[in-house]
Amino acid sequence: MDLHAVALVLLALITISTKMMMPFGYVGVAQDERKCQYLRPSRMLKIRCFNMDLKEVPQNLKSSVEILDLAFNRIKKLKRNSFERYTSVEILVLYENKIQSVEPGTFAQLTSLEEIDLSNNALVSIPLEIFQLPSLRNLYVDSNELFNLDRDLQALQTPIQAPLEYLNVADCGLTNLPNLGVLPKLWQINASTNPLTDLTMDTLANTCNLRTIDLTKTELSNCACQQVTRYLQYVGASVKFVPICVETLDNSICPDPYNITVGSTTFHDCKTEAELAKVLSSWRWWIIAAAVALTVLVFTWYCCRRNTKKRRKKKKAMKAKPKAIPLPAKQQPLVSPTLALKSHNDRTMLQDCDCA
Repeated sequence: MDLHAVALVLLALITISTKMMMPFGYVGVAQDERKCQYLRPSRMLKIRCFNMDLKEVPQNLKSSVEILDLAFNRIKKLKRNSFERYTSVEILVLYENKIQSVEPGTFAQLTSLEEIDLSNNALVSIPLEIFQLPSLRNLYVDSNELFNLDRDLQALQTPIQAPLEYLNVADCGLTNLPNLGVLPKLWQINASTNPLTDLTMDTLANTCNLRTIDLTKTELSNCACQQVTRYLQYVGASVKFVPICVETLDNSICPDPYNITVGSTTFHDCKTEAELAKVLSSWRWWIIAAAVALTVLVFTWYCCRRNTKKRRKKKKAMKAKPKAIPLPAKQQPLVSPTLALKSHNDRTMLQDCDCA
């Protein structure tokens, strides 16, 4: 066998050995890069399964995860049991997948979820159960063709339970803003890069605390542009991201939106809910403070009572303990004065005898 043949045999053996060892993780850095990373930003447990070609949500992660990053994968469907193990998740990132469908009940267990990113997927609507999550504040669904959203929102139960503060529906093919009912906490909307033409001002009346709305790269008519700008001025919001109106139209052509926004029942209902939420939040903190104070008082009372009982018990034990009777001092025998004098005379006589 020549050297060339020997080299080929050795190369074949090395290749076979490498392939046999790959499933067991002996492939160095390349294999490690395929593993989910466990991080702790801000003391929260974050699991980053970024760009791993995953086709479904992995079920072998720590169930106590709080930030779950599944961005840049190939997940097409979210199943009912996809997140059953991860009920502590507060931030869920599903950016840049291929999600087309979501089974009912998929997010039902995520009662602690505060932020979800479903942007850059293949959704045609937003799962309605998302709007009932009790802690959800930030919702990203941008860059999805939400053709069925208006139809599906007709079945939405309002007012929604989610305390939404930020909504991103940019580049979703929308011709109008989604009507989600009264949203007293919503302060920022990104609806840019949509074929918006005319906005339903009632929808804006639902957002009584709106501070910023991005309508850049839209197709707003001049009247809609003017109405939106005036509404934002009424509520003290920024008009920075609203297209500049070409001209100012007369009220007979473009009615002032005050009566259908700020002066409407919807707007006042929104304000009422916002004030009620503030009161409830304030009362909640007062209740927590009172509970803490009561706990401290009860603990202090318990400690004092325990110490008092100890002192009483100790005092009682000391009283019950028999006292040591002191031994009497050695007493001299009692002698009457007569006997004492007689005794003295006898001693004197004895002394005289001795002298004689």
